[in-house]
Amino acid sequence: MPSIRVTSIGYCLLLIAMLASQQAFAGQPVDPSTLNPPPPPRFNPVCEKDGNQIICTLQFTDPPFAGGSGVICGNGANSYEALQFENSSVVGKRYYDQNGNLIRRHFREILSGTFTNPLNHVSVWFDGNDTQLHDLIIPGDPNTGTIQVTGHFRVFAPNGATVIFEAGRTIETLDDFISESGPHPFQDYFVFGDTAALQPLCDALQ
Repeated sequence: MPSIRVTSIGYCLLLIAMLASQQAFAGQPVDPSTLNPPPPPRFNPVCEKDGNQIICTLQFTDPPFAGGSGVICGNGANSYEALQFENSSVVGKRYYDQNGNLIRRHFREILSGTFTNPLNHVSVWFDGNDTQLHDLIIPGDPNTGTIQVTGHFRVFAPNGATVIFEAGRTIETLDDFISESGPHPFQDYFVFGDTAALQPLCDALQ
């Protein structure tokens, strides 16, 4: 019995020492440039050790986008590309393993803006948000793994009526689409080539 008691006490002391060691490193700043790959400086990364991993918090706003949306309305000589103006902001985290290799990206994006018919200057407005979770298969290689996106996006007519609504979840890699749930008319248009998917948007811009 005495030997078992001594062994148990020794194990407890070792466990306490390990926990104390992890707590000592928790919150210790890490230079983002030493990570693989490093978070871009424009993301305003703040990186700290947290146990056996490193977590970088991110927050940034993209420059306003103004240009073609890729949505083609009308036919023949009467066709036009809807113009898009967009603001977006992002908050999120990047997770690195104890060797400084990226293993997960998790962030939330908030969008707002307008689509405009360049011929008659009629506009509709939109807003939405999405959360993206990217788990890497190969630590440090952001071109691997699956990306899960959940959120919603709504386009409004000038009177406030809903023109297009999409929501739900998609799962994909950087090279391929895997699955989806929920209505995704923009994805149907741009990924699957369903030109009728965004016809309500074109109708609202007439």
